[in-house]
Amino acid sequence: MKKNLLIASLFLALAPICITAQNNGAGCAKAIPAVLGTYVVDTMFRGVATFSNFAPYPTAAIWYKYTPPTDGLLTISSCGGGADTRLFLYIGASCTQLASAGFSDDFCDFDGSGEELAANIAKPVKAGTTYYFEFDNAWDDVDFTFTLSLTTFTPRATQTCATATTIAPGIIAVDSLFGYATRGDANRANWYKYTPTRNGKIGINTCGNATDTRLWVYRGTCAALVPIADSDDDCVGTVDLTAVSVKDLAVTAGQTYYFEFDDTWENNDFLFIFTFEFANSVADEKLSQALALAPNPASDAVELIVDLDKASDLSVKIFNTVGQQMSTQKITNILRGPFQLNISDLKSGIYVVEVSNGIAKTRKKLVVSR
Repeated sequence: MKKNLLIASLFLALAPICITAQNNGAGCAKAIPAVLGTYVVDTMFRGVATFSNFAPYPTAAIWYKYTPPTDGLLTISSCGGGADTRLFLYIGASCTQLASAGFSDDFCDFDGSGEELAANIAKPVKAGTTYYFEFDNAWDDVDFTFTLSLTTFTPRATQTCATATTIAPGIIAVDSLFGYATRGDANRANWYKYTPTRNGKIGINTCGNATDTRLWVYRGTCAALVPIADSDDDCVGTVDLTAVSVKDLAVTAGQTYYFEFDDTWENNDFLFIFTFEFANSVADEKLSQALALAPNPASDAVELIVDLDKASDLSVKIFNTVGQQMSTQKITNILRGPFQLNISDLKSGIYVVEVSNGIAKTRKKLVVSR
């Protein structure tokens, strides 16, 4: 797996390598206290399975519990263990107050080995907090091995919602997912946030990345997030059907919006495109009517035709269709007349010309054809 997880290379000391353990007939209440190391699960399924009433109908499970002595990245892996395993991770003050903290099934092909049937969960954990995990016999009831390990790591800016990375419209690169995921079937997630200064609409998509991504969008505060949109397998009309696409989501000036990409399906590198279109006010519409681009389409040159009620200073920016700013120009004290825009560096394609007078703002579509 070509990932930069930004974790320290220091592994905490492991317990003796081959540990054989059973729980006798109970479930979470008699979870086996676990230490770091490799476990041999021998004819193991004697405990109660949590999801026994749901297909594929497991009849038994084995339970463990682990309390990390330090913050770190906890990894539970049956990859290469010799069986088709399914794994559930929980957190809670007691067995009667468990909340899902992770799930894994057919998730072991990160290293390119081709083995997909075993389970692997890597979860950032807190010192002193007890985590419960359960292997059930939904698929196999044969002997297998799994490894429990804990690594220290340096937290990244995307570690939690509270430290979400502030983004602007454009293309954002994601090298790996390493933060805290809010959804129980995800192990890790990256968090981003955006606060528009004006009412408008946002869009976000990973179409064309050939990566299976999942996205959740929230408003509010990190202590009280309100889900407002989500996307999974929504790049309709492209060959990349497993990517995400949220379009024309209305947003309010001054409200912070949070975006969570999680690793439910993959943890590969990808890019996402973030766009914002502001809603026209009366002043915006008036400015729009006072401006025009000619010729359009343009080849070598284009003029901004201005017809204002009073002389104003204008700021002119040109963006490509993914929000990258290509150029900026200033026009001082203009009332009427043409102003030539510099498009010499633009390739053939569609662009957006944004014009602002400090109070209102408008955008015009520009087609460049060389």
